[in-house]
Amino acid sequence: MSDKPEPENFQLPGEWETKCEDRLKKMIVLRCFRPDRVNFAIKQYVLHNMKSQEFIVSKSPSLADIYEESTPDQPIIFVLSPGVDPTEQLSRLAEEMNMGVSTISLGKGQSEKAIRILAEGAEKGNWCFLSNCHLSVGLLPELENKLDELFKRKINKSFRLFLSAAPHEKFPISLL
Repeated sequence: MSDKPEPENFQLPGEWETKCEDRLKKMIVLRCFRPDRVNFAIKQYVLHNMKSQEFIVSKSPSLADIYEESTPDQPIIFVLSPGVDPTEQLSRLAEEMNMGVSTISLGKGQSEKAIRILAEGAEKGNWCFLSNCHLSVGLLPELENKLDELFKRKINKSFRLFLSAAPHEKFPISLL
């Protein structure tokens, strides 16, 4: 009920300020009374101890940077979250780089088409985007075998495989 909007920046009431002299103890007390402000306190703690914004500012990598660091035998995997679809970004990057992209949404009955797209892409140097891999988990071992077979042969150096999948229910991804 304080009129101070950022309690993590102010002294604790009464004798608690002297009992909790270090920042970590203050965060623990803050967690008890204002859990909504703990993330802000953690950021300040990290900034104070690390002396750099680098550890508290999230910087998402660009798809172009990811592509530059990749190789033809390393699939690039997008772990999907609700409302996020990398298809448009991937198409835009492919257009900028004058690359062809073969896209298929995996699901029932798509295995033959997916394997054909992979073989053609590896030979011609196109990109392959297999989206929604979580819908065809049973197909993934077969795709892995096909990839192993393709990588034993010479593949075009511009070939890239992009995959997207939602997290599995048994292993949910939690964001802090």
